[in-house]
Amino acid sequence: MKKSILVACITSALNSGVIAEQQHSDFEAYVGASRYLFDSDRQLEDTSGLDLGGELAITEALSLEAWLSQADADVKNASGEVEGLRYSLGGLYHLSDEDLRPFLSLGVSHQGFEDANNEDHEETLAYIGAGVKKYFDNNLILRGELLGMNSIDNEVTDVAARLAVGYAFGRTTDFSVAEQISKAVQPVVAPAPKKAEPAPVQKQEPKPVAKVVEPPKDSDGDGVIDSNDQCADTNAAYKVDTKGCPVMLTEPVSIKLNVQFPTNSAEITPASLSEIKRVADFMKQFDQTRVTVEGHTDDRGRAAYNKALSQKRADAVRTALINEFGVAADRVSAKGYGEEQPVADNNTVEGRAENRRVVAIVEGKATKPVTK
Repeated sequence: MKKSILVACITSALNSGVIAEQQHSDFEAYVGASRYLFDSDRQLEDTSGLDLGGELAITEALSLEAWLSQADADVKNASGEVEGLRYSLGGLYHLSDEDLRPFLSLGVSHQGFEDANNEDHEETLAYIGAGVKKYFDNNLILRGELLGMNSIDNEVTDVAARLAVGYAFGRTTDFSVAEQISKAVQPVVAPAPKKAEPAPVQKQEPKPVAKVVEPPKDSDGDGVIDSNDQCADTNAAYKVDTKGCPVMLTEPVSIKLNVQFPTNSAEITPASLSEIKRVADFMKQFDQTRVTVEGHTDDRGRAAYNKALSQKRADAVRTALINEFGVAADRVSAKGYGEEQPVADNNTVEGRAENRRVVAIVEGKATKPVTK
């Protein structure tokens, strides 16, 4: 009897002194999405991107992280788009060792943009962040954080919010020595007296199982069930109407053309072809656009000669748009104004050079689906 009382006392003391269990993992892999709020000086629309990351534990509190992030963004007040890719390396400091782990992050990034003209822009950023990770018993992790990113090269600051799902490799649970002893030492319990066998229970017929009704199917996940969806496989990023078709938005688009010519010449220089090609590419993208090419000269020479020369210059640009770059002839017209509409002083060499020009403004309307 005394031994049983002693064992019970030791067990009770050990159970009351158990230390909370601690979670550890050697490596964590993540996949997630981010929302970027760009500095107004970048002239970029806010956008979303995809992220891949990994985290390597150094101590219980410290770890190293690396991320690869990709995001495309529209240019404000223009039709172009830039493609962005960012590599990040930094460290995390965890504020607790529980299943819910707040943390602080600090590191550097190398970021590259490629604009609509295939020109690359690169920069280095320093980032600082704060977030929290939630660990689940099946080693899954839910991670959310806010980041502030300062460009060392361009002196702009962007903000990003990231939400990611991860998996913890090598995750273990450590217990205190007292807890392990309390599990090993169990009180000796005398066997219970054998009970009389109960009387046989009369078998009952199974109750009928209610038929499960399948919910209506929505294959493309746009919120409209398949039986009502008239636009199957709609991109999940687009807003849709009650028929499941993308909601379309019509908006104005425009681009300017400015080509200059040598004195008494209507020949297009090789350097000007890239400017003409840029306008042709724009017109091919928006097939509802039309353009009138306007030719101009300086005031040297006779007015009638200048009028004819300006018409030749306008016709040369029109011919290049049609023959060199495939724009339909009925979408391009040409008109020469001679010396009638100068934009600079004809008494200077620089002013006359600016007046020897062909200009045009391409305007139209474009229809595109509205994103969510």
